Amino acid sequence: MKFVGPFEMKQFSVQHDSCAMRVNTDGCLLGALAGECKEPDDVQHVLDIGTGSGVIALQMAQRFGKAFIDAVEIHGPSAKQASDNFISSPWENRMICYHEPLQEFQASASYDIIVSNPPYFEHNPTKKEGVANARHALTLDFSSLTEYASRNLKEDGSFWCVLPADRSESMIEAAIEEILFPSYICSIRPKSDREPNRVIMAFQKEQVEETVKKELILFEEYHEYTNEAHDLLSPFYANL
Repeated sequence: MKFVGPFEMKQFSVQHDSCAMRVNTDGCLLGALAGECKEPDDVQHVLDIGTGSGVIALQMAQRFGKAFIDAVEIHGPSAKQASDNFISSPWENRMICYHEPLQEFQASASYDIIVSNPPYFEHNPTKKEGVANARHALTLDFSSLTEYASRNLKEDGSFWCVLPADRSESMIEAAIEEILFPSYICSIRPKSDREPNRVIMAFQKEQVEETVKKELILFEEYHEYTNEAHDLLSPFYANL
């Protein structure tokens, strides 16, 4: 087995060698953007659905200094490693990971922000059971995800997710069915000459007059982050 070392952030470290999904740029961008319009001290409760290594939850804990962070993870080794990462962080007293399916998780409070890097493999999932459970859409489909978010958000709360660009319309349709409306859409291009391959979206209970639409280009020619991507990730990445 190839050794996978910890992913070093400026204020915390993320062990992820046992996780179904390793630390990746998609999740870190979500952790940097989610809830960007809220005042940090106003956020009291955050939920990370399908936390994996816990990296997004840890970013939220860093950004929102008074928030209690709940995380839910169905994959046992990932849940254990996320818990260990929480305990090793500066914010262990306000973070907890629950090892159970979302459908069985009973929230103890309504949430200001719910975040998720949700499953999207709808065909031919991996044969490895743990990864299949963590990432396959039959375990946590968009309808289940948006229904839970709608039911457990505060009235002024927001649900944020990141997913492949070609799945965004499916998520929007599922959200609207649960009376959640898109308020923010950020299309992510790997480079300026490439089409968007990821999208970060926010939904809220009150319909907005006009959805905020943005575009983020990740890399310059020589695989260096653009200024905007650098500014988003530099509060976290140790090497930026």
